[in-house]
Amino acid sequence: MKRYLLVSLLLIIIVVLTFNIYNYREQNLADLLDIRQVEKIYIIAEDKDITEFELISIDEETINQLANFFNQYNVKMTTQDGWISNHGNERFELYLGFANGDIERYTFERDVVVSNRVYEVVDATIDYTWIQELERDIHPK
Repeated sequence: MKRYLLVSLLLIIIVVLTFNIYNYREQNLADLLDIRQVEKIYIIAEDKDITEFELISIDEETINQLANFFNQYNVKMTTQDGWISNHGNERFELYLGFANGDIERYTFERDVVVSNRVYEVVDATIDYTWIQELERDIHPK
């Protein structure tokens, strides 16, 4: 009986450790966003007071541009429960509409990506000017 208890306990510890190592690993930002499954987007890069908007269908070229951009960055999930903005002048919101109908919202700020979890950008700061240019291309005034 003690042997089964010890084996069960050891198995539970191994499963919990493996799960935590998998969740807190460094991963590519494009993979985290599942950018290849995106059909519609909306970007809010400049501080605007927008209360209503509609996701915009994007073409394959724009998806490839986004994928190449996000492939530059690796992120790692943190243990933070909340997030406080430290660089509000370099923050943008990205709304993604997926082929299955799901919509996800991400907040990006220099070296942080926030969704339902907080991720730290580990290799470089996010290029805010590139996102501003993409926003201008997608949402011409």
